[in-house]
Amino acid sequence: MCGIAGYIGPKNAAQVLIVALERLKYRGYDSAGLVVSEGGKLHLRRAAGKLKELDAKLAAQPLSGHCGIAHTRWATHGPPVEHNSHPHLSADGRIAVVHNGIIENHVALRRELEGEGVVFASQTDTEVVPHLLAKYYDGKDPVAALRTVLARLEGSFALGVVFADRSDRILVAREGSPLLIGRGREPKAARTDDRRSTEGGTPWTERELLVASDIPALLPHASEFLTLEDGQIADLGPHGVRITTFAGDKVEARFRPIEVTAEAVSKGSFDSFMAKEIAEQPSVLTRLIDSRLRGGVLVEPDLGLDLASLRHIVFLACGTSWHAALLGKRFLEALARVHVEVDISSEYRYRNPVAGGDTLVVTISQSGETADTLAGLRLAKSKFLPVVGLVNTVTSTIAREANGVMPLLAGPEIGVASTKAYTAQVMALYLFAAQVAKAKGLLPRDAEEALVAAARALPDLAERTLKLCEPAVEECADLYSAAQASVFLGRGGEHPTALEGALKLKEIAYVHAVGYPAGEFKHGPIALVTKHLPVVCMCPRDAMYEKMLSNIQEVKARAGRIISVGDAADRDLRDLSDHLLPVGRAGDELLQPILSILPLQRYAYHVARRRDCDVDQPRNLAKSVTVE
Repeated sequence: MCGIAGYIGPKNAAQVLIVALERLKYRGYDSAGLVVSEGGKLHLRRAAGKLKELDAKLAAQPLSGHCGIAHTRWATHGPPVEHNSHPHLSADGRIAVVHNGIIENHVALRRELEGEGVVFASQTDTEVVPHLLAKYYDGKDPVAALRTVLARLEGSFALGVVFADRSDRILVAREGSPLLIGRGREPKAARTDDRRSTEGGTPWTERELLVASDIPALLPHASEFLTLEDGQIADLGPHGVRITTFAGDKVEARFRPIEVTAEAVSKGSFDSFMAKEIAEQPSVLTRLIDSRLRGGVLVEPDLGLDLASLRHIVFLACGTSWHAALLGKRFLEALARVHVEVDISSEYRYRNPVAGGDTLVVTISQSGETADTLAGLRLAKSKFLPVVGLVNTVTSTIAREANGVMPLLAGPEIGVASTKAYTAQVMALYLFAAQVAKAKGLLPRDAEEALVAAARALPDLAERTLKLCEPAVEECADLYSAAQASVFLGRGGEHPTALEGALKLKEIAYVHAVGYPAGEFKHGPIALVTKHLPVVCMCPRDAMYEKMLSNIQEVKARAGRIISVGDAADRDLRDLSDHLLPVGRAGDELLQPILSILPLQRYAYHVARRRDCDVDQPRNLAKSVTVE
């Protein structure tokens, strides 16, 4: 959700922070702000709306300090207006705070502080924190003051704090929301002209230090990072990074190299991150498949599990990841004959689920920080169930807390609407199902060879499909971009594709779209069909092909506008359809949904473009939902 950034070093902090916020805006935001410490004072700049509004304020009123914190806000408490934007200051303007998460007891704390004469300037839950810090800070030990405040907070949070009288230090704390600390390379010999400290103009000889909610915001200044754990405080300054627990125990700061490059989180030659990430899918699939094979043979994942003994699996996921999980259920039941349940993470932990000792829980999250999925993971572990995380970010909380990890290897996904992470999830689940089947003795050598061949052929088929479908996709977008509603239909493995295609159109084009299992359509939803309704029908030549043709006939009889997704050479389908979005044919029909989703991703993209929507940052959405 919200994004936090911080910087201490020789460079202009405001300039570093505004770039960091640019790299965090994919998380979703509706306002932004920063504080820079300079001359014993805190200098605040905030703006509602896009980052360009904050940039304009900085251009009109430049800052030159070398220590500061910044924030992109996704509104929860109070509307997205400037006075609710972060950072928030104490009443005397001497302490500034940025926050990601929710302070659940903020109402009681606000009443207490108001009773002591504090006047609040915002409706946010966050503002209680700087006022509490001002109450407990004695001018001597800011860490002790923060520790006292943390003991009074309930909820989840990542906090960044600066003090006017400590203009070369940033304090950060974490409980339930992600927070990273970055460190630059060893500095060269200090030069007083460009390596000034924040105190008295003396040479800055230490490494640059940064704070961020995600790795892209640490680039290019940091070369290594550490993940602050729940229940920890970090004190950043010329002394380096000192980490303690909330109770005061010292913790060793263990940094690791950053392997992501600045180029990987840039658009390159593409007009948007979404366009870039759609185009990257063939290479992502190749990398993922290669990671699961040795000498052309499936290798068992290092999960610390006896795959042969698996009898029951529960998938926990949200949104797009939930659609991937629906396909994972099909794969495991078809290949490994394992009973699988698919749960929406936000519902799982509130129904006191029944699970036996032979149950494996698989949590699926692109970011690895999804709050509801993380809560489900913790519930499963409290029941002593083994948990595996299927994540794209191997340094994430889910990856660290799970018993085993299956990495997606998709690289940074910046666009809010997931594309390459989704197809990577589907492929990873297919290969996992095959690995389980092999462990159970259900995958003979010839079947394994056929399965591996089908998987290896898919990246080229994906690349050809993206090129093949583009003219028809653009034509449909031209014709139907004004439509206010759409329906997506699919059967079998294409039902999740219909759900995902509808979600993409909703997310980035703001079109009311729904996905249905096609056989269920006549049980009520067919009443929606008119000559103005685009109906997108998933109809590859799979086991459900004839049934799907009949469902299309039902829509055609009611004058619905049919956009079919299927084989380019399928004359029967073409004759039934107003438009055909051609896709390649997978060697294993279980893999066909990976190809079928590609034209729907491009269709949503083109419709959004024609409706003047921001495809990378759709309204009201956040990339990583880190609060419940």
